[in-house]
Amino acid sequence: MSVYKPKNSPYFHFDFIVKGRRFHGSTGTKTKRSAIRFEERERAKAHHGGQVRPPITLDEACGLYQDKVEELPSWIDAERTMKILIAAIGAGALLSEITQRDLLALVAKRRPDLENSSVNREIEVWRAIWRWADKNRYDVGEMPDWGALMLKVVTKAPRELSATEETSLFEEIRDDLYAFCEFALKTGWRKSEVMGLRWSDVDLGARTAGTKIKGGDIVRRPLTQDMLVIIANQPKVGPFVFTYKAVRTKSEFVDKLGRKQPGRKKGDRYPMTATVIRKPWAAALAAAGVENFRFHDLRHTRGTRILRATGNLKAAQRALAHKSIKTTLRYAHATDEDVRQALDASESRSIPELPDTKSQKA
Repeated sequence: MSVYKPKNSPYFHFDFIVKGRRFHGSTGTKTKRSAIRFEERERAKAHHGGQVRPPITLDEACGLYQDKVEELPSWIDAERTMKILIAAIGAGALLSEITQRDLLALVAKRRPDLENSSVNREIEVWRAIWRWADKNRYDVGEMPDWGALMLKVVTKAPRELSATEETSLFEEIRDDLYAFCEFALKTGWRKSEVMGLRWSDVDLGARTAGTKIKGGDIVRRPLTQDMLVIIANQPKVGPFVFTYKAVRTKSEFVDKLGRKQPGRKKGDRYPMTATVIRKPWAAALAAAGVENFRFHDLRHTRGTRILRATGNLKAAQRALAHKSIKTTLRYAHATDEDVRQALDASESRSIPELPDTKSQKA
């Protein structure tokens, strides 16, 4: 920040250049933190031709962003991230006064409990909130350096469930959740797509189903006979295909994120949620001895198996509803067995003998 305190002045001053023009003067404040915020506002005004934009609080900015993305499949995760952000920074904090240092502190706080990739996904939501407020002509101050906040993520090949692991894992999955997990593995759909599948989305005659994919687009996807059997065997207790059986009776309550949760009656069925599947899934993994495997890796497993069986990238792309073929290419990796066979093949190849040059000369 271009903030400093002159030798003979009790106030901090600012001095910066925007588009070749110099802006400088007194902030009228005696603390560096206040001076930095003053300088950020002046810098924002300079970037926008001197026009003063209306302020917006973090809570208001999250509400503005909610209006844009609430109907998308990713809204559940975005809402959770916004609740955490508001709890850490404060609902009434002005976006223009939230500094890079504030966000860095929150990143440091989130790191011990999450993988770097998960923290980065939260940062992407923060960035979207700031950019949407800025695009709607609100005062966001100096835009944070989002790239500097992102954490290093080690690139890994998608985790695939082996045949042995699959047998062990599915033996441990709770009965009322079994079909949900089996359908996710057989289709390769995202968890939110399986949860959001409604009876009205399924066309048994055409053997297809319409799903809202990442980004909000609705696509029709083919269903195999096994998938149709799974769907047909689900009890019709509401608009959603996949439901779970409540294991205990609960009164209506407000969760940690401030969301109102309806009551539950033991034995009755309710629409599947990410919260419901979380603990039983972890318990099944532990009981089966399957390590380093997430629910999303069921999708990775299906993608890898499709490519191994067919070698058809386009078919895999459509099955997984990837918008870009580059995403599908993640699954086109060589397995240990592929490498082992290649090494064996190279060892068995005979090496041609060199001609005997001495005898030729004789």
